[in-house]
Amino acid sequence: MAYHQPVVFFHGGPGAGTSGRDRRYFDPDFFRIILFDQRGAGKSKPHACLKDNTTWDLIKDIEKLRKHLNIEKWQVFGGSWGSTLALAYTQAYAERVTGMVLRGIFLLRKKEIDWFYEGGAATIYPDAWESFRDFIPNEERDNFVVAYGKRLNSNDLRKQKAAAKIWTTWEMMTSHLLPNEGYMRRGQDDLFSLAFARIENHYFNNKGFLPTDSYLLDNVEKIRHIPAIIVQGRYDVCCPMISAWDLHKAWPEADFKVIMDAGHSATEPGITAELVAANEQFKSLYGDNGQF
Repeated sequence: MAYHQPVVFFHGGPGAGTSGRDRRYFDPDFFRIILFDQRGAGKSKPHACLKDNTTWDLIKDIEKLRKHLNIEKWQVFGGSWGSTLALAYTQAYAERVTGMVLRGIFLLRKKEIDWFYEGGAATIYPDAWESFRDFIPNEERDNFVVAYGKRLNSNDLRKQKAAAKIWTTWEMMTSHLLPNEGYMRRGQDDLFSLAFARIENHYFNNKGFLPTDSYLLDNVEKIRHIPAIIVQGRYDVCCPMISAWDLHKAWPEADFKVIMDAGHSATEPGITAELVAANEQFKSLYGDNGQF
């Protein structure tokens, strides 16, 4: 008989939103799959809105959603920014989480933001970086996150959209080990890119609204007892493996899977296969009451 174990999917970005494709990682005959668009993203309204949009607002939303759906406990699943939010939520509400599947670990530390937006990743993708860099005048290139923030928050919607497309395209071009044309085209979509860029930049300019740079690592003790699987692409440029490694060292109890022929995206074959396998592993471990 099918057992519908609740699992909540935390999308990336922040600002990326969800799609029906995000259900593919779960057996629908076993899991009750819950997708939701975080504030300002996807179908959430107001679109691309930054007001009252912080990590802690999202965590409150997640708890409201859990209560609204009459769920006592659920599994959490998140990749990239979704892994950040999954860690922050679970550290706040560990008693509500049965297990975790995390992919492309992002701890929202300064060195991670600097790597991707201040020239580190440019050493691997210098061709893609040029368009991102050249959109900003020389005198503002000491801090690209701040410089893009000025344009993404301009009163001129045309300037917002222009900056959003370039910001988003930079990430879309670096998310796969091998180029993915469909993914890169998302950067040219005004609706998608505006929410993606504005919300990402808002969070990164505010250090994820976390109290300290190492907050998520410092609070691993709160979730150490929760079964977890970490999936990381070896050649992830957006969220380099050092973050997953640091989390693994702080939390050795969690299973750690490194995909040797993958970059960042959950849609890369090796990562997709391992995420499906992780959820299948959880299926075999859940008891009749949905707990280990």
